[in-house]
Amino acid sequence: MPKLTFDLLQQEIDYVIANNDFNGAFECYNLVKDWLNNKSGLVKNSPEYAQYNNYLIKLRFLGFNFLNDIDERVDLIKNYFGLALEIPQFDIWAKLETELISVSNLDERDAFKAKMREALEKCDSILISRQKYVDQEMPRKVNEWIKNFVANLGLDKFDKVKKLEYLSNNKVVKILDATDKDKVKILLDIYEKLKISSQSPEGYENSVLMNIDGKTIIFNHGNVEEISDMDKIKRIDVGDRERNILSQEFNSTPVASAVPPAPSLSPLAELEQLLKNYSESSLEHKAISQEISRLKSAEFKRVQKADQKSDAK
Repeated sequence: MPKLTFDLLQQEIDYVIANNDFNGAFECYNLVKDWLNNKSGLVKNSPEYAQYNNYLIKLRFLGFNFLNDIDERVDLIKNYFGLALEIPQFDIWAKLETELISVSNLDERDAFKAKMREALEKCDSILISRQKYVDQEMPRKVNEWIKNFVANLGLDKFDKVKKLEYLSNNKVVKILDATDKDKVKILLDIYEKLKISSQSPEGYENSVLMNIDGKTIIFNHGNVEEISDMDKIKRIDVGDRERNILSQEFNSTPVASAVPPAPSLSPLAELEQLLKNYSESSLEHKAISQEISRLKSAEFKRVQKADQKSDAK
């Protein structure tokens, strides 16, 4: 193995971050940490040392779903959320959603969302650089932007029209360049999603594929959509399986909860709970009802088959 040099280390960091390589993130993290502690010769508190410390934080974000417990995840969001938005093509909501899907109990999902929402509300990480807008009065930190959201859009669920108007016409947002506008929009979207209960149709994270009258239907975040593109179905299926594999293999420590542990709901029970949110005349009610019937039928056949085997003995 070649001797680790500054240039080789920089190449490895650039590759892992540019490719969102969560598998390589922790190996690279250990390399950078060891290099900083023992080999770099950098002076602590120097700009170069701070740069590599920021690399460490970004690598932890890439490996977000590998972290040991919820406190470590909360710490990242609370103290360094702004750095996550500097990672090219990085989707922090996908990481959070993976954590949510790994928790089958919906009360515990809501408790996780509450913790992450509170972390953002306390986050003093820089979102918008002061150097870019020297003479402009505007929020700079994550928590300052959230206060601005609440002041303009209210505490409850954000109205879609008001949200669009805020992003298009707010006097502060209009000053920002395209990159910084994207940062504000991402923060606003994530904060809004964290406010929506997983026990509501809109906030329920799992995608459910159903077949109704020969048509392939997907139930996703409260929306029912007919799908004719088989590649899209495969992408949905692969995405869900990847999130489940991640949560099972690398998130062995259960997500801590602000509420006492409760029995996990089965997929059937979750759908029955969601069904209560729709009127009987809606397409959503029909789609979920048919999926419930299918699951019940499959369970009945499974039990019947088991009984037949038992009788045969």
